[in-house]
Amino acid sequence: MKTALSIILISLSLLAAQSAAASTVHAVTSMMSVFMKANSNQQQKLKVSNKEQAVQLAKRQYRGKVLKVQSSRVNGNPGYSVKLLSSDGVVFYVKVDAKTGRVSRN
Repeated sequence: MKTALSIILISLSLLAAQSAAASTVHAVTSMMSVFMKANSNQQQKLKVSNKEQAVQLAKRQYRGKVLKVQSSRVNGNPGYSVKLLSSDGVVFYVKVDAKTGRVSRN
């Protein structure tokens, strides 16, 4: 009788653990789905979606040789920082706001 009771308690514990694990997996899957959907929506709203586009916009507005491009935050939005070298040897930075497409020199 004591052994049977132990087996039942162990079985119940395992079932409870499986149920909790299933709930956790479901919660994580739901959160990932929401994140991926939000990320997808954000990418669709961006006017500049890659470094090459950021370089094109920067070079169109400011002449110079591109030295470096990297992702950055611009006015709280995703964007790019483009490092340029002017024809007279001056190094300067241009920020490209990916959400609005605005280009500004620092």
